[in-house]
Amino acid sequence: MRRAWVLQVRNQALGFVREPAVLVFNLLVPLFIVLIEAVAFGSTDLQAQLPGYRVVDTLPALACIMFAMIIGVFGMSVGLASMIESRTLAGASLRPGGVPFMVTAYAVVLLVITVIGLTASIAVLFIGWHIRPPSQPLLVALIVLLGTTIMTLLGAWIAGLVGSPRAAQGVASAIFFPMLFLSGAIFPIDSIPLGLQTLAKALPGYHMYELVAALWLVDQPFPAWSLAYLGVAMLLLVPAIRLSFSRREGV
Repeated sequence: MRRAWVLQVRNQALGFVREPAVLVFNLLVPLFIVLIEAVAFGSTDLQAQLPGYRVVDTLPALACIMFAMIIGVFGMSVGLASMIESRTLAGASLRPGGVPFMVTAYAVVLLVITVIGLTASIAVLFIGWHIRPPSQPLLVALIVLLGTTIMTLLGAWIAGLVGSPRAAQGVASAIFFPMLFLSGAIFPIDSIPLGLQTLAKALPGYHMYELVAALWLVDQPFPAWSLAYLGVAMLLLVPAIRLSFSRREGV
């Protein structure tokens, strides 16, 4: 069974290799946005808010959010919806390991792509702008793993609800852009109306950014509430995905 799952991971990875446009979108779009921020605002001093830091020193947190959201939400929702529409998942139910093997293998490939893209982005920031290293790198990695898992689960839920790649792309776009701009990664949410601040704090992107930023920077308070939020969100998404898929014939 383990060998069958490993082969499934390989097959899913080969699918990205055969469709380089998809891989380029997942890797280069987040990197491009991070680099634009670095070039445009990177040298700005944050002495008033964060002594010793520049804007570019905070961009790794933005990169974490960008890659987790784009690859998790878009990658999982569109890819999984394509499998539903093509009846690939229905066929997988007849094989060893069934649908869980295929879905988890695809999720692992998305996670590897996230790590590759994020590593490349942070490396470029280190080389080009000599950014400050993370305060707690191991904890940052764990939060990125947790956040990416939640975004991937969110993408799987979207796929289960809509069932077609075109609809999944539309729904993912409708969710991704508000969640990104209300995460605090692009601009501080305390500068927006109170109603939008309340909405921002109800979204997982805000809490992931709060955790990554707090652990990347030095001497920042740890937002325990954000960690609790992400834990509850993950627990709620799992049954929501099962329910959405249980309503689809043959999946």
